[in-house]
Amino acid sequence: MIYWDHGLGKDFNGYEPYFDSGVDENAVTYLGLANLLIRQIKPEAITIAEDVSGMAGLAAPFDAGGVGFGFRMAMGVADHWIKWIKEKKDEEWSPGEIWYELTNKRADEKTISYAECHDQALVGDKTLIFRLLDKEMYFSMNMDSKNPVVDRGIALHKLIRLVTLG
Repeated sequence: MIYWDHGLGKDFNGYEPYFDSGVDENAVTYLGLANLLIRQIKPEAITIAEDVSGMAGLAAPFDAGGVGFGFRMAMGVADHWIKWIKEKKDEEWSPGEIWYELTNKRADEKTISYAECHDQALVGDKTLIFRLLDKEMYFSMNMDSKNPVVDRGIALHKLIRLVTLG
């Protein structure tokens, strides 16, 4: 809603696209006013922006020039976990790259990060645990099974959720 073209096919790799003529200023104003109204009616309310472009200021305070959402979703983190699992063995994952993706956010905006989302399943993708366990999900999940693929997959799944939460 914040871009006339809905941000489709756009590469948001700098600040210019957030402030050019492609931005629907009426929509951004509406969102800002909606956040102000929500705070007036219910000051303890929480508002969360879900925007894949990473538009600057969505979760910055209104009086600091932001749109006033209390939080923003870290939309790219879940996609990166899928990418890492698909493209590399876990022992080849780069801690530096993981750290960068998990901390790549503006200091003035509170962010909610998540390891996977329902959208991935809606488009036919596998869940993280299914990617980690694959066919062993069907054959080795009982309490009596001692399967290193399952043990490692569950451990990695816990680790992924822990570092994403952190």
